Amino acid sequence: MKKQVQVLLLISILALLLMLAGCSSECKVNADCKKTGHTGACVDKKCVYTPIPGACGNGKCDTDTENECTCEADCGSCSGTVPGSTLLQKTCNKDNTQCLVDVPSSRVKPVSITNSILSQGNTFKVTTTFNQPFNFKKDAFTTKILLDNVANFVSNIRIIGYEVSGTNKDRQNVVLVDKDVNKPIPVKGTSVQDDLHLDLTTGDTEGSVANPQLKVDYEYTLTQGTTSQLKTAQIINPLRGITLQWVKPTTSYGCPSATECDDSNPGTADSCSVETNFFCEHAPIPGACGNFQCDGNENKCTCASDCGPCSGSAGQYMDLSCNTQICVSTIRQGTAPVPKSLFDDRSIGPFHLQNRFSYSIPFDATKDRIKAEFTLYDMLAGVSGVKIESIRALDGTTELGFITVNRGLDAVGQSITVEIPITSVEKPESQHFTSLTVAYAYDQNGATHRASFTKGLEKITYITPGPV
Repeated sequence: MKKQVQVLLLISILALLLMLAGCSSECKVNADCKKTGHTGACVDKKCVYTPIPGACGNGKCDTDTENECTCEADCGSCSGTVPGSTLLQKTCNKDNTQCLVDVPSSRVKPVSITNSILSQGNTFKVTTTFNQPFNFKKDAFTTKILLDNVANFVSNIRIIGYEVSGTNKDRQNVVLVDKDVNKPIPVKGTSVQDDLHLDLTTGDTEGSVANPQLKVDYEYTLTQGTTSQLKTAQIINPLRGITLQWVKPTTSYGCPSATECDDSNPGTADSCSVETNFFCEHAPIPGACGNFQCDGNENKCTCASDCGPCSGSAGQYMDLSCNTQICVSTIRQGTAPVPKSLFDDRSIGPFHLQNRFSYSIPFDATKDRIKAEFTLYDMLAGVSGVKIESIRALDGTTELGFITVNRGLDAVGQSITVEIPITSVEKPESQHFTSLTVAYAYDQNGATHRASFTKGLEKITYITPGPV
């Protein structure tokens, strides 16, 4: 009997357990079903979850609205080194709204190199500044070209283009940037600066370029005598000993703020967008001061940034200043011209001249003249009609001045004086090794003969006071 009671009690306990199991449930109402990023519904006392589109926690990284910084649950963590890269690491931006891939700032080294380069007699100081490693997606390769010295007869120097190239891992020459510009370097001591955005067509996220080289194309005006020619030349700036490491993340960094993109130049329109690859661009505004063109309504006093400065020294003897919005050069106070005189005893076979050449240093080309006095000292029998036909002032083959004379020396002891104007020198001050070529004629035994002789003077400083 006792055994039967125990069996009945066990059966009762099992039945109770089965009853309780049948009565258990996950939920009674929808509110009992809660899961991040999902809506919950209670169906037959079971929770059924449906992902909410675009919600963090829905198990899907919606790339349009989420990233590793805004939703780690769906997109993963924004930390650690990027697979396949030794330089790039993930990190959230300061607002924790974007996961950026970049080289840690502790591993970035700014590099600045300055070289002095001679081109066509002009001397340039070229400074290049860049990060090492260099991020193609956000870094700038900054160039500054300073005009350190200008060759004789050269003016209106203008930078017209840049190219940066180097050798890739396959030992092929690759061009990293080829950019046209149009910026003047008006006078000695002035400079232009540009931010170049390097890039390379590649599927790699990092690499290096050996033997980088910057080429700068420029144009200038060469004036010889009364003729001016527009010429082009190139500055070649090799960055010796440099291997440019680079990275090219797959992500973009977006545009900087409008304040950061402002170049503080009212002559340019600042912009940044996907069309500019999220780099700031500064397009010249037609007709505006600061657009790198000395427009017809501008001069050195109304727009120095485009036309060059009108201030300070313009040479050894001249200064620049503005007068009623016009740039003028004036002789520096205390400058006293020093007179020079050279004697020239010249035997020309059939006759003999004694000449004297006089001028001053500095030589004011607006009013001074080189004075040439010719005296017929002697001549052979049968010689007559000695005549000075013309005089040409030269610096090498460049004509500085010319005068037609056609005056005769008819008798021994007779003298004539000629004043030679200087009309083709660079304003406001320039120096020239000056010589005089004297063309003459004479009659001998019924025949007329023509020839010339040259007399070297010295290196003369010519000044031209007045509007520049």
